[in-house]
Amino acid sequence: MSKVWSAFLPIAVLTVVCLLFYLMLKPAKSKEKEFDKLFGNVYFEGNVLSAPVYNNSTLLCIKIDTASVDSFYYFNRGDWALCIHDGMAVMPIGMIDKYDSVGLFKATSLRVVVNKDHNKKAIFIRDNDTLHQDLDFWPAKLEEVHLLMACEDVQTL
Repeated sequence: MSKVWSAFLPIAVLTVVCLLFYLMLKPAKSKEKEFDKLFGNVYFEGNVLSAPVYNNSTLLCIKIDTASVDSFYYFNRGDWALCIHDGMAVMPIGMIDKYDSVGLFKATSLRVVVNKDHNKKAIFIRDNDTLHQDLDFWPAKLEEVHLLMACEDVQTL
């Protein structure tokens, strides 16, 4: 190998590694910006009415006490889902099994505070215990019809 090539090789490898790292981070940052654009100003809190399960995915149905919006609907199966309508909110909390203590805590919460002070956090409250988690709204295996059914059902509670 020539001296020029041996001097160039480490720089080329480092450049390729940096480029790959940049390309991996770029989609994550654009997803975060999209999340902020969609949900950044959405805040609500209220009492949990029910936690129905559809397709092994759990939703929380919440009677809202305070909210920054009167109505909001978004569903994209690969990303996020949220329904706010007539003083009620329906939000996905993921797939929960009997060994998932965090998921079970969320599903049995009595009260939820979502995105207070635009902090991108959800606070699940049960008795004297609280669970603080990054805001997600990931629909797991939910289909849009499940979110719509839960939105309709929560109106009758």
